[in-house]
Amino acid sequence: MTLYIMCGVPGVGKSYFAKKKLMEGPGWKYISRDEIRYSILKDGEDYFSHENEVFEKFIIAIKNAFNDDGVFYVIADATHLNWASRNKLLRNLGKSLNNVKVIPIMITADPITVNEQNEQRTGPACVERSVIRRMTASLTDPKTDPYNYTAIMYVDNSKHELVEKPKFMYHKNDIRMKEIPIKEVLKK
Repeated sequence: MTLYIMCGVPGVGKSYFAKKKLMEGPGWKYISRDEIRYSILKDGEDYFSHENEVFEKFIIAIKNAFNDDGVFYVIADATHLNWASRNKLLRNLGKSLNNVKVIPIMITADPITVNEQNEQRTGPACVERSVIRRMTASLTDPKTDPYNYTAIMYVDNSKHELVEKPKFMYHKNDIRMKEIPIKEVLKK
């Protein structure tokens, strides 16, 4: 079992990458915190009005996926901007992470790309630019986390460099990084 933790600011392309570039073939389970949130929110309610319930359902959905014999890869899609956020996820998953490979995927893009993609969103999914700037300032690299991840993937989603071919950077228990094809990462 492998848990992929999507990391990045709103509008950077986490969900797109997870659904269109990562999930191939059977055995994948995609769990989106926003999809859970939107299934609970009623018109006019504040985006964070059900945060505890959303997070609890997010954790339960991931744990349920770990127990599904047909699932081998679970994608946890939320911003997971920094260690505090990633640690909250890992801490709440607790013992269910035994024998699970944990791989954060840090998606980055230039600010122009992020703003363009964000402005294509509608409703509460469209985030104010000032909020994205604040979130960008709090974004930290998973390699600084005090957790022994199986690997860390880095994807540059800048439109100026990426349309259909992402750059994948792979990090495994050291600071050396090399660009490798996604298929090699998924085999490890």
